[in-house]
Amino acid sequence: MTHSKLTVLTPVITSLMLAACGGSDSPASVNTAKVSFAVSDAPVDNAQQVVIAFDKIELVKNGQDNIVLDVTGPNGANYRQLDLMQYQGTDSSTIITDQSIPTGTYNNLILHILDESTGSDLSYVVGENGQIPLKQPSQKLQLGSFTVSQDSVQSFTIEFDLRQSLVENRNGGRYNLKPHGVKILNNAAVAALSGNVDVNLFNAGSCNNDTGNFVYLYPGHNLDLTKLADNYDPATNTTALPEGVIAPYASTDVMWVSGNYGSYSFGYLPTGDYTVAFTCSSENDDPDQFDSITIPDPATKFHEISITAGQNLQQDFNEVAAPTASR
Repeated sequence: MTHSKLTVLTPVITSLMLAACGGSDSPASVNTAKVSFAVSDAPVDNAQQVVIAFDKIELVKNGQDNIVLDVTGPNGANYRQLDLMQYQGTDSSTIITDQSIPTGTYNNLILHILDESTGSDLSYVVGENGQIPLKQPSQKLQLGSFTVSQDSVQSFTIEFDLRQSLVENRNGGRYNLKPHGVKILNNAAVAALSGNVDVNLFNAGSCNNDTGNFVYLYPGHNLDLTKLADNYDPATNTTALPEGVIAPYASTDVMWVSGNYGSYSFGYLPTGDYTVAFTCSSENDDPDQFDSITIPDPATKFHEISITAGQNLQQDFNEVAAPTASR
């Protein structure tokens, strides 16, 4: 599968319902700050394109009218179409630049999606079986909260983890895009993680050399490795979960590059302590359901790491090396 990421959004802001700062008609001043938003994603298995179209970006803040940003595309179109597979790892695409909005905590950033429910065929997935419709059940993808301080300019990245958020329905006739696994991150407090994986680990035990090679990332150190879970959505999972199960923060596939190594990468991670684990047996990870995948596999292929803001940490998985703690 070819991995790529998200095309440039160029929203045109027709109106911002912001209170004026000062002036005889203003009952009080409103502090504002300039913000920029970009988009990045982690890839999904068995898809060449994940295309969405949307016509509005909406910002929700308690005690204030919602801020609605109208979006236009090429040739005056009143929507923008995006391939979420066009930017991966540390790549991203800026969608709003230096926009002044009131400071404070926003409850939600909402993307208004154009899909089959709105009579549109503009959102879809291209995979092994051709083009399949993509639906967002409410047509409003709610991406969560973020805080704008009084810094001069702040940059945020909307990170789509498609291994968690993109779900194929049971008959294979449609994909759903869910908010699970989609995060908003302040670029001033994120880091990147990448590394190489010895290809001799790809066929460890009964593993298939060509499939199932993934790296999972979990918050914290000194974790009970028997409790490390594969991807699942607490809102839809119907499989019994082991007591004390530890859900992954993110996961990504290992791509064979050349020679004796493959590679993996995570692009936008909050700073802190993590446990990163390799498995060669993750070819059937349902994003909705807990699948009891063995992680790590082989059992010694994990590392404890700590990452700080702005860092690009490399952590490799070698065939014979014992687990280490990278600082």
